[in-house]
Amino acid sequence: MSLSIEMGWIMFKLKPSNKNLEEMLRLPKVSNYDYLLTTDKDLVEDDKINIVFKEAQTHKINRLLDLIVNGEEVFLVGHNERGQKRVEVRSIQYVETFGDDVYLVMKDYRLLTKNKLYQLEKELNDIDFIRVSKSHLVNIGKIRYIKPAINSRIELIMNNDDIVEVKRTYLKDFKETLKI
Repeated sequence: MSLSIEMGWIMFKLKPSNKNLEEMLRLPKVSNYDYLLTTDKDLVEDDKINIVFKEAQTHKINRLLDLIVNGEEVFLVGHNERGQKRVEVRSIQYVETFGDDVYLVMKDYRLLTKNKLYQLEKELNDIDFIRVSKSHLVNIGKIRYIKPAINSRIELIMNNDDIVEVKRTYLKDFKETLKI
């Protein structure tokens, strides 16, 4: 069993259907959704959160969707052999530790940070990061697939193709958070 999570656990639907807009807004096809995006105020649904916009404002809606899914812009500082860099939290795939070193892992590079994992867990908990092992925090919005593994574990295939394992101790909280 594999579960695709394209935009975190907040789902959007566009009405009326418009392939170009769906591609520009990077909306996956879903049947169960929380937010309705529409360019026609007559298509508003009572039981959903409705966002009515003009097609000319698509770039602003794209930014709004990013904020809804990923939260406010929060930055962390890390460094590697090239120097120090400030990164947006929403660009972090996951955080991992090796001994006393804590790394922020992005799509194609990693940065060493001075923060401790428990500090980052506290700070990032409200921004859709969840602890999945003693040494890993993952960005829920960067999970591409969830795949069962042996011994009651789950493997997370991240958007950068790295695999992060959810350990048994953290499995219940992980499933509750993602409602799976």
